[in-house]
Amino acid sequence: MRKDIQHFESLFRRLQPGLFAYCCKYVEDEELARDIVQECLVQLWENYETINGSYEKYMIVAVKNRCISHFRTLRLQSKFAESVRLKIKEFEFHPDTPDPLTDIYMKEVSVLLQEYIEKLPAKCRKIFIMSRQEGLKNQEIADRLGISVRTVEAQIYHALKVIRIGLKDYLPFFCFFI
Repeated sequence: MRKDIQHFESLFRRLQPGLFAYCCKYVEDEELARDIVQECLVQLWENYETINGSYEKYMIVAVKNRCISHFRTLRLQSKFAESVRLKIKEFEFHPDTPDPLTDIYMKEVSVLLQEYIEKLPAKCRKIFIMSRQEGLKNQEIADRLGISVRTVEAQIYHALKVIRIGLKDYLPFFCFFI
């Protein structure tokens, strides 16, 4: 089966509102719910040809699993944040004692992050930088570049996926120190 863009767009328009409402019941944050649904729809497109059965059921399960994964990540980040808070308290007691390991680690992560950003395709890199470093909203980026918001979202998703995979061993540290 070949990817049918028109069928997918029709499917997107039909499923997105319900999936968004369903996701909001779990996460209670509309922006996060939009991101989760968008990620799941991108995942659907990537696996479009291999899905057997109902796309609707696939998407409901995908959104539910992504929400569960989000809460697991929050729990792990909370535990890590607590250990970071303890490290900060330790630093407060000994402020004159530099932590060379943290400095080295931060430099290493920063260099790796920049390398992964530089490896992104030019358009993807530009959109990612406009979003994350310049702080522009997706609509502003779309307007400036003359592209759709959906394209902006897909490019940011792709960039984050590449970076997340590349920095998977560094992410817990990266999330709290950068």
